[in-house]
Amino acid sequence: MEDLSHPEPPALPEPPKRSRTPGFLVALIAILAVVAAGVVVFWPTGDEAAKATATPAPPRPATPFELAEQRLRTQGEALAKGDEKAWLAPVDPTKKTLLARYRTIFRNLRALEISHAEFHGDKLPDTTATQIVMQAALGYCFSGVVCPEWHGNYGEGSAKATYRLTFQLIKGVWTITALDDKTGVKDNYLQPAPWDNRALTFVKGKRVIVAGPSSQAKRLKQVLTLAEKAAKVVDRYAGYVGNPQQRYRIYVADEKGWKSWYGGVDQSWIIGYEMPLNATGGDIILRARASDNQRQLAVTVQHELTHVVTLAGGDGAAENDQWLIEGIAEYVGALPRKPQETGNRDVLAESFRRRGVPKTIAVPSLADDADDLTVNTLYAMGHYATACMAAKYGERKLLTFTNLVLREGQKPDQASRTAYGKPFATVDKACLSWIRQRV
Repeated sequence: MEDLSHPEPPALPEPPKRSRTPGFLVALIAILAVVAAGVVVFWPTGDEAAKATATPAPPRPATPFELAEQRLRTQGEALAKGDEKAWLAPVDPTKKTLLARYRTIFRNLRALEISHAEFHGDKLPDTTATQIVMQAALGYCFSGVVCPEWHGNYGEGSAKATYRLTFQLIKGVWTITALDDKTGVKDNYLQPAPWDNRALTFVKGKRVIVAGPSSQAKRLKQVLTLAEKAAKVVDRYAGYVGNPQQRYRIYVADEKGWKSWYGGVDQSWIIGYEMPLNATGGDIILRARASDNQRQLAVTVQHELTHVVTLAGGDGAAENDQWLIEGIAEYVGALPRKPQETGNRDVLAESFRRRGVPKTIAVPSLADDADDLTVNTLYAMGHYATACMAAKYGERKLLTFTNLVLREGQKPDQASRTAYGKPFATVDKACLSWIRQRV
């Protein structure tokens, strides 16, 4: 599944530019006055220069907002270090529900192997002399990923969760007394995250972390077994596109989580999806009630893991190339079976009979109201198209083409000329013929 919408708040303003005042030489009285950052040095007429030092201006007291923001920064550092006591320190201990939420966030993120966390705050108009209200953004990265530099936009830099926080002065210290992730907070496609406001159960393997509500504990173990096998396959293709993953994360959602995590999913035909975390990887969400068929579940897991390595870190420019997004995931997800050994053969046989053979392997991306046959045809055509390119040019060149389109934003024709040495029209024509011979 492609990335959802990426609303972007304004980026942080650039720091003001500083100016320097030039020095002046007054030769008549042998005095050199150098004006730089407010310092004036006079040289006497004697043999030895007199030494003068600037008198530092007394530091101004930190403003209430700066004091509150400093508490947030310390809190982020505590999260990354695993110091739960320091993480909870800024929270009003009398607010039991609020304290429980912060404790849940901490324990979930630590179990997910958070490796970097930082808070950035913006003052909101409701700030008064007795309370500070800010929009606080938590930027985070997992599992040793090199976290990019901070960026104020949701779609750039680290993944983010944004909250409206209220601080009040309690015993002389600015303390968090309220957290709101709905009112007055700009939409963020990565909220609500699965880890945010619900205690999760975790199982871990060598390559994969699987999490979900305690009601899904038995299913978590089943998914982990399948995911560890799938990760061995997908890791090879991650190497081909230069996008190896330290860890894969899979969330198994009950119906409550399915309808809310990352905004929820309305399309009834989706049983799992991948959510990119900007350039730092991606999360996989599986619908628990749709995972009873073990064979289908295994293919779905391998399919979604493929999305992580072929999409994470891309610029989102490939949204119109859904045939390739889903096609490469179908190709790797079905391995070691060929497309004609899967249900996609029956899909195309029906689609060709009812609607004719498409004019191109690059079938149009799906509309929100697409019917089942249209949906299934896109996935099946993508599967056959990628299998054709692998058969004709080799998997490495197929993955080069995929990476150029999905992560580097090239048009299919440009990527085809680079990867295959042929224009896409030539590849397209050859693969349409290849597909017709096998359906």
